[in-house]
Amino acid sequence: MDSETQYKITPKINVFKNQNYSLLFWGVFVSNVAHIIFNFAISLYILELSAPAYGQDNAAMIQAMYLALSGFVLVFLMPFGGVLADKLNKVRTMYLTDFIRGSVIIIIGIILIFDISVLNKIILLFIMNLILSINAAFFSPASSSLLRFVVSDEELQPAASLLQGSHNFQAIIGLILGGILYSILGIVWIFIINGVGYLISAFTEMFIRYDHHQHSSTDRLTLKIMLADIVDGTKYLFKQRAIVAIMMMALSLNFFLSPVFSNALPIFVKFKFAYEESYLFMNFMTPENWYSIISVSLSVAAIIMALILSRSATKEKYGKDLKKALVGFVAPLAVISITMILYYADRVQINVVLIILISMMFLIGLASVAFNIPTSLIMQRKIERNMLGKISSVSSVLSQALIPISSLVAGLLISQINVTALYLFCLIGMIVITTLYVFSKAANEI
Repeated sequence: MDSETQYKITPKINVFKNQNYSLLFWGVFVSNVAHIIFNFAISLYILELSAPAYGQDNAAMIQAMYLALSGFVLVFLMPFGGVLADKLNKVRTMYLTDFIRGSVIIIIGIILIFDISVLNKIILLFIMNLILSINAAFFSPASSSLLRFVVSDEELQPAASLLQGSHNFQAIIGLILGGILYSILGIVWIFIINGVGYLISAFTEMFIRYDHHQHSSTDRLTLKIMLADIVDGTKYLFKQRAIVAIMMMALSLNFFLSPVFSNALPIFVKFKFAYEESYLFMNFMTPENWYSIISVSLSVAAIIMALILSRSATKEKYGKDLKKALVGFVAPLAVISITMILYYADRVQINVVLIILISMMFLIGLASVAFNIPTSLIMQRKIERNMLGKISSVSSVLSQALIPISSLVAGLLISQINVTALYLFCLIGMIVITTLYVFSKAANEI
């Protein structure tokens, strides 16, 4: 079967008639919306909680440590999660980890109601983060590799398209609700809502049925066996030169891109934007509402680009298209960095910043999908089905391994110098990496 036939969309197929797929889709939808609400709020809450007690500079470092902890756990454990996803019942792994995450978040949310010290609250949040990250490391490979086992070959393309496309709708709903709920109800209710979302997801996942004996093993799993599987997965991945080239570029670029989104923008919202005396629509929009709308613009653009690409023919090579998409991603982010540098130097007014942020995030959303969908297609073409779990986890680690370190570097730059130094650092780094990739002739062959 040629690639165009294999990946052709079959719109007449109603994949929601497949009960297992429906349970997977709606379970993921509910938990992801709740998770997005939670992620939107948690960085803002850590900054808000720690700044009065420890100062803004130290609050930035605490936030960086929180982000880095999650990143280090995922980088270390996700390869093991990938091995287990290929060896054990994927559905059982999913609902057990969701039950644990939902229960932990609800318990921590209830504890936060009581009058305990700031230090104890921060410690609880870090413990919660550790538990959530451990479970995410096992949930993600299992969920990402389950689809191929619950739908037929004819259902695969529309099922994957709907699942991937729904992520942007989830982001829009979660981000809008996050801004509203954080402003009106506060962090405790966000904890409760997120926890309940995980529990609902776990309940629906319990009813997914598939033959896990297709990939699972009755052999006793040991650390030695898992390490051997990780090594095998890594060797297999490194034979796929096109995928490795993309992952290595992403590894380098994410080091400079990630802090802008995860460290710098929440600090802008809580420590700068929040103190502006006047800004657009301030009569009915808080800085948190603006933060959610800025993020939503990225997801709206992602939906538009996904619809555009769904009508495009499959190509044999995507090297030049990936280069264009990468430039389209980095250029708006460079504009954001320059704008923020000028803003902190009092050269640009807040209203100009807000307009630029929304418009540039929209362009970033277009470019990110233009890059991610071809990359996903390359993965689906080249990776054997029984290797998807471990390869998915190894490739994720390979592309994101430096993000925890970049979070700590960002925290140090902000706390020891200022946030402008972080923007300048990221701007120079992403321009250098993008230039090297764009002028690489080998990248044209992907």
